[in-house]
Amino acid sequence: MKSKLLIFLITACAFLTFHITNAQALANDNNQAGDLGISIDGKFDDWADKDKHPMKASGDDDNIKNVSFLTDNNNIYLYISMEPKLVDGYTDFQPSGYILTVGGKVFYVSFNDNRTVHLNVDESKAVSLGIYGADGSNKTLNDLVYVNRRNITQHRYVQGTLRPTKGTSYRFEAKIPFKDLHNISNTAGQNIKIENPNLWNGSVQASGGSTGPVLLASTGFVIALGSVVGLPILKKRRQS
Repeated sequence: MKSKLLIFLITACAFLTFHITNAQALANDNNQAGDLGISIDGKFDDWADKDKHPMKASGDDDNIKNVSFLTDNNNIYLYISMEPKLVDGYTDFQPSGYILTVGGKVFYVSFNDNRTVHLNVDESKAVSLGIYGADGSNKTLNDLVYVNRRNITQHRYVQGTLRPTKGTSYRFEAKIPFKDLHNISNTAGQNIKIENPNLWNGSVQASGGSTGPVLLASTGFVIALGSVVGLPILKKRRQS
């Protein structure tokens, strides 16, 4: 029985490793070619097919911020949409508090000179991008960030029952060129992450275009395989 399970795990692990390796290779090829299909223009439709992570503060399951964090060979792309489930949740554009780490080097990122914006529904506005390095570097860029206000579906309690209702919220898209990050030249294989303790706990991480969950799935199979292979070895040691 154990030999059959061992054969199954080896086959499954080899299958997953093959497909994961190919998936990562395709992702990296697309990134090196700059083929993410993202334009920073205030239209946002090119984010529809991008993976998003629902981020939140500890103990707050209402105020969700959907975050997409991508890289290609030249740029970092960031999308954040404020999407609280209930009315009266936090929907404003947050212009400050972003901590970007690239290969161990820290940059503090802000937008619109640390000021929020007030827009009409379906209106988009370009705002400035500020990059402040922990090493003292300082740079302000334009035409790389757009903020938008849109309609969203939220919920409110009516006589003890949650009912859908219309609301509005802000979202933004940004592009951060690697060439504008002081002393960052080669990003191959470097860990890249974004944090904002004003909005959520933890960080969203990217590394060479690969996806963490896929790598973790592969690691899980290796651990499971190791445990099965290790069983007879342990038994032999106990008998000796």
